[in-house]
Amino acid sequence: MALPVVQVPDRGTLLAGPAGAGTLREPGPPGTTEDSEDNVPPVETALSQATGSAPVGRHQELLVLEESLRLARTSARIVSLAGEPWVGKSRLLAELITAARGDGWTVAAGRAGRLGGAVPFEVFVDALDDQLARIGPGLAARLGPREADRLAGVFPALAAGRPEPAAAAPADPDAYWLIRAMRTLIGRAAGGNGLLLVLDDVHRADPLSLQLLDHLVRHPPEAPVLIALAYRDSPTARHLSSLRTLRAHGAVPSWRHVDVAPLAERDAAALLPAGLDPVRRQLLLRDAAGVPGLLHALRDAGRLPVNPDAASVDFRALSPDAWRTACAAAVLGDPFTPGLVAEVAELPLERVLGALDDLQSEGLVRPDGHLRRFRFRHPAVAGLVLRATDAGWRYGAQGRALRAAAPPAAAPAPPSRRPMPLSAMTDAMDEEPLTAGLPDGPDAVGLASLSRREVQVAVLVSAGFTNQQIAGRMQLSPKTVETYLSRIFKKLGVVSRTQVAHLVGRGGRHL
Repeated sequence: MALPVVQVPDRGTLLAGPAGAGTLREPGPPGTTEDSEDNVPPVETALSQATGSAPVGRHQELLVLEESLRLARTSARIVSLAGEPWVGKSRLLAELITAARGDGWTVAAGRAGRLGGAVPFEVFVDALDDQLARIGPGLAARLGPREADRLAGVFPALAAGRPEPAAAAPADPDAYWLIRAMRTLIGRAAGGNGLLLVLDDVHRADPLSLQLLDHLVRHPPEAPVLIALAYRDSPTARHLSSLRTLRAHGAVPSWRHVDVAPLAERDAAALLPAGLDPVRRQLLLRDAAGVPGLLHALRDAGRLPVNPDAASVDFRALSPDAWRTACAAAVLGDPFTPGLVAEVAELPLERVLGALDDLQSEGLVRPDGHLRRFRFRHPAVAGLVLRATDAGWRYGAQGRALRAAAPPAAAPAPPSRRPMPLSAMTDAMDEEPLTAGLPDGPDAVGLASLSRREVQVAVLVSAGFTNQQIAGRMQLSPKTVETYLSRIFKKLGVVSRTQVAHLVGRGGRHL
């Protein structure tokens, strides 16, 4: 018997039942009453009522969380959320936390740090240590001296006030007795109110944390405990192998799993402000591909000053090598090769390859057909990475990228293909043809499909001009510039300004 998995469909009507319960009904043929958006009844779960307003398009996920919270009152439960980066897993956990607190639960929430963290049980310590400090020294007495001694090497709150320093927790993933002590601790921390233990970004968890999760699935605490965990479900992430093993267990009625899919377009459109220019609205929806965090980040990308602490897309958990590799890849544009990334990032190839593994585990990049090339999972992420880089480093990286991608000096361009200066490209309003100075190749073919005005806009975009600056230079309205830009995207088959700049940089390298 496979583990129950809830896959959120792109279409379907969630019908309200008694006391907020819901059932999923498949939509009927087009034109029927069930298929009409105007006739879809509003759905409110007890969870969304407790938190004020439910996240858009997440009614079914909230129903699963609500049911898990209710059932955990009588026996320990686990509910897991998996999906791509920034799809809304943490938002759903926040809704669950608010509702549980309103219902009198004790809440402990933690997040795993960088991939391969060296702290044993890091995500559990992050969640539980403050709660253990509030319980006080009486907890150690209830645990018993042996378990208290074992756990004092894990939790700073339990080590405080001890006459002798506690020994560090063992790094051996087979530390069975320590894992059993952790299970006892979680049961004691539940008390009479029940414990909601929220663990986020579990794809980065250390081996001992994953071993403990495996133990808790097979031997849940004998207390009212709900463990809610979320992780990025990257198919090649080595850190998720233990979690996949857990999900493969048969006959685990105490565990529910939800795959959090991207939003349908109509739900994503509801997250955008009213009155937005239709062209910009459509570009945002296409670039975000139904990922709410990415949609918010793209919507706010043009606002200055940029506040990285308030950004919907967060890169701070990446290691220094992974971040530098991502920045170099964003400068190069899709697709990119590890060798060129190593030159632009000024890192050894071995470190870049390891960083690419981490970026793939994080769900940010993926192979482009074969292992010699990679691309960002969403092209828009490359633009957000580029905006977050330091200006001085970006300037140097762009120079290194041009040198790395330039043809050998022994093979100069033929005289008939002399370089066309940038000023000539942007000012040649009345000359035919504008693409005469472009080199041969697939990128030149794409650029040749652009009109004179579109070439001007594309080159100014590649030079770093904003829409407002392009409008002033070309004596156009910003809305007209956006229209030109949407046509450029369609003709070149791209979805972001970064890709336009990359094509101009490759197809017009000698401009």
